[in-house]
Amino acid sequence: MTVQLAHLALCLLRQRGADTTDLDDPQRPITSAGDELADVLLAVLSVPRLAEAEPAGLPAPRPAGRDGEVERFLRLLITVGQLAEAAMMHDGFRHQPMGTPPSIPAASASAVRAATTLADGLRLDLLAEFRAMVADAEAFLRNRDTTR
Repeated sequence: MTVQLAHLALCLLRQRGADTTDLDDPQRPITSAGDELADVLLAVLSVPRLAEAEPAGLPAPRPAGRDGEVERFLRLLITVGQLAEAAMMHDGFRHQPMGTPPSIPAASASAVRAATTLADGLRLDLLAEFRAMVADAEAFLRNRDTTR
């Protein structure tokens, strides 16, 4: 998930007019915030499945406030971090911290909500992004079959 979050951050930096030449790889164009956010969402949805956990319902949307793109992205970053921590604890790679961190299903649901809130703020159609992802995957598999 962190790779996709970094790709999303790169796209958002460019959209804000930042010079990203020191971060760019000419052999690997990363240019679509929608595609990268869909990748994040796919990873977020995969964690409960891999942990054999039942998904949780989405939390209620936050009241409309003054959050802009940066705040929405930071909320996504935080919720994905909580999900990663929950998964690490589940698999025994992290101790149980003090307090009550969310479960994998709850953390995943919060990250989904944060991703969809960011998508709405960026006016991205995540369903269209997923359809494009499926088309790309199918084309990749077709080309792979013809090169064997």
